[in-house]
Formats: sequence, C-alpha cells, structure tokens
Amino acid sequence: MRRHLLAHRWVWLAIAIAVVVANELIDRNFFDHREHIDGDVVLTLLLLVVSFFGSFIVAALLRRRRRTAA
Repeated sequence: MRRHLLAHRWVWLAIAIAVVVANELIDRNFFDHREHIDGDVVLTLLLLVVSFFGSFIVAALLRRRRRTAA
C-alpha cells in the first residue's frame, strides 16, 4: 500500500489542490464569505482517503484479474 501511495504522490497532490480550489470557489460564490479553514482541510483529507483506497482497491482487483487470466 505504501508503494501505491508513493508511486502516485503527484496525483494525490493534484487532487488535494483541486479540492481546495473548488471548495474555495464554491464557498465564495454560493455561501457565506467567512473563512472556515477547518472545513477545507477535512474535505480535502476525506476526498484524498476515499480516492486513495478506491484506487488501491481497483489496482488490486486488476492485478488479481491479470493473474487469473495468465
């Protein structure tokens, strides 16, 4: 699992930046203009964890499928 995290570290960084930017745009345009940095951090961490484990599960399933097909 650590190899998967390190191999795709630039993807995780890009996801984190995209989530923070999108959250800021939505907050500033549609909601109150008060700053809530905690919500940004929690949302970013939640999305990173979900995307990491989701991609790890997909990669594991694809590896298993290749082994059984070969």
